[in-house]
Amino acid sequence: MKKLITFLFAFLFILAPVWGQRGKNADLDKRLQISIRTLTTNKNLEMQRTLRQETDINLSKVISWQEFLRLNERAKERLLASTRLEAKALELDLKENPNMVAPQIEYKNSVPDYSHAFTHKYIFISENISHDTKSAPQEVINILKAARNARPNAKILLAQEFLSWTGENNVSLLKKPGQNSELYSSYPEVTQTADKLKIDQLALDDIIYMAYEKNIAVKNGKYIVWVTPQDKLPLLKDKGCDALYTRWASAYQFIGISPFGVLERNYQWARRIKAVEPYYDLILVYAGSGHLRNTYSNDLPTLLKCKDFAHIALFPTDPIDPAVEKYYNTRFLKGEQYAITNDQQQNQEEARLQEQATRGTTFKQSLDQIEEETHQSRENWKNKKLPLWVSLTEEEFLQMNPNYKKPNALKNDIVSHCTYGIILAEPRVEQEQKPEVCPAPKTMPIGPKHKSYI
Repeated sequence: MKKLITFLFAFLFILAPVWGQRGKNADLDKRLQISIRTLTTNKNLEMQRTLRQETDINLSKVISWQEFLRLNERAKERLLASTRLEAKALELDLKENPNMVAPQIEYKNSVPDYSHAFTHKYIFISENISHDTKSAPQEVINILKAARNARPNAKILLAQEFLSWTGENNVSLLKKPGQNSELYSSYPEVTQTADKLKIDQLALDDIIYMAYEKNIAVKNGKYIVWVTPQDKLPLLKDKGCDALYTRWASAYQFIGISPFGVLERNYQWARRIKAVEPYYDLILVYAGSGHLRNTYSNDLPTLLKCKDFAHIALFPTDPIDPAVEKYYNTRFLKGEQYAITNDQQQNQEEARLQEQATRGTTFKQSLDQIEEETHQSRENWKNKKLPLWVSLTEEEFLQMNPNYKKPNALKNDIVSHCTYGIILAEPRVEQEQKPEVCPAPKTMPIGPKHKSYI
């Protein structure tokens, strides 16, 4: 009883000033609300400050083409080391779980049910095989509609590789629904749908045509790569534009797909997403698979430290424009020829290490069975206006592997979370493509007067 009285006394002693002030000072709640609004305003200002810094060219570090090549060699070594670490993690996983199997899957030829995905904070939508198909962006539109239907009152963000800042001053990277914006959209139909569904959009990439006399400059993450006429730059023919633009577009492409370029772009994307993350209930990230799929190479799920996410992998099989396909093929061949990329070496090493790690295991047998089922499903694909799709949740995986122990090295492995595989043949809604035009270069503070010029 004495303890109870002591507790009540202490309770009244603590709250008495508040109660007394409620009677004497009726605006306590109002002051509390003002404090909360001030805190919210400060957080919003911090977000805006971070996004403004992302569009301040003067904060970029200018490097030469030769310095880019040197940094890219280090990035290639890092990528190969990452592949070996990933294979080692798989080896440890199989050693810890020798009877592990991949669950049996059954492809459905219907409208995908994305309901499992919408229970997560993050949904990563990876575009595999090729960009510039019709079916992939149209399926993203369907995902956006499904997301809004599933979460009608949620604050939703679409952050995408295919929405870019073009270097214009006083342009926000965060686009609100219906807001006029000078951000460039590679898939305008996706942007328009997000607007209609009241979904905010975040530009992840930059595409700024910069030239200084006969020199060109490419912004990539926190760096600006300075290319002179003397630098040996592989060229890609581009839309019949002038020689200066062709050189810039070629540099932009090769720097962007290089291991160094992909890594720095991922760092930039993570900074931008992290700046706005607290304001959203659901965040969809739409990007190429090379930015999302690996465990160790600093892809977005790892950089964002995601613990609650789903992955929707889109595999478009519809043909792209022959000229675009030729452009991509030439870019790949020249990238390998000039040692800017090392995709062939990377893919061979990845295949070799995976075969080595899984040889003779039940897991390898189950993977072979899945490959055969996928082949048979594609052979028997009847209605190609609807995709072939399959989903796998972590719970379903654990049902097949009840004694599974996840090694620490695999805690952020994207395939261990809720995963969808969507094979697309024809877009579920047709779209119109707008012709591109050759832009004029921007006059930017690049060159000897720039504070980080070397």
